[in-house]
Amino acid sequence: MDYRLDLLSESEFENLVNRVCQNLLGMGMISFSAGKDGGRDGKFTGTSNSYPSEKNPWKGKFIIQAKHTASPIASCSDSDFKTAINNEIKSIKTLKANGDIDCYLLFTNRKYPAIEGERLVKKIQTETGLSNVVIVGKESLNDLYLNPNKDIVREFQLDLNHIPFSFSESEIKDIILEFHSELPKIKTALEAEVDRIKFDFDRIKIEEKNKKNLLSKEYYENEILNHSLQDFEKIEAFLSDSRNEDYKEQYFDIAAELRNLIQLKRSNFASFEEIFIYIYKKISDGNKLKGKRHIFTLLHFMYYECLIGVK
Repeated sequence: MDYRLDLLSESEFENLVNRVCQNLLGMGMISFSAGKDGGRDGKFTGTSNSYPSEKNPWKGKFIIQAKHTASPIASCSDSDFKTAINNEIKSIKTLKANGDIDCYLLFTNRKYPAIEGERLVKKIQTETGLSNVVIVGKESLNDLYLNPNKDIVREFQLDLNHIPFSFSESEIKDIILEFHSELPKIKTALEAEVDRIKFDFDRIKIEEKNKKNLLSKEYYENEILNHSLQDFEKIEAFLSDSRNEDYKEQYFDIAAELRNLIQLKRSNFASFEEIFIYIYKKISDGNKLKGKRHIFTLLHFMYYECLIGVK
């Protein structure tokens, strides 16, 4: 489950991390309190119950940080998080000089990209001389510490706000790759067709659809009309080609799955463009995928053709 930890307040997230750490470290875990720098620290002294493992537990003086963001697509690769890490390094150096830290655990509800995440951990270790350092992103929080502990999930009512966006990522990636390779081969009178589509489409209907779905006029005009629309005829040609019958079936399967998932979790997003961005990030992050921009194009086409979103 991808629990919507971004919907928690900062204090709720701190309490959640505190509960997780009580299981990992022990009941001697001290709740989060404001530090001199305004940061929120949790503390524990002793030998952990099971972190990082029961056979080789860390021991000593633990400092635990909880860093929450309200953005559902935030990542540890973001510049503001890197700045926060630089500030943390200064604090850790001071704590280490005073003999107040042996182990540092940072919990965040941001996405944890493996390469950049490990680079940040190494940066903290190198610049502070502290070897026991870990950054726990939302993937580990969800998979290792929340899903196996349903009592915590129920306590914080996380089961009411989760997104089972386990749609067929591999299938849509296949479509994107094939579509990208076919682009140079598809030749149509694009300018004439785009003008025809713009004028033939019932403006009142699309404006009503945008209002129902809370898709902003700016996003619709700037992203869909000005950038994606020119490729819609290419997608139609691609899906209509008999050679691509299997991809066409996959396309409609994905659209149906997305339509139902979006309808189920629509209230968790403010504007519809947030859904576009969420799905894009879900597919593209951490993947060496050429033609990533076509993910947006394909999603916009689904929306434009009323395969996703309220009609």
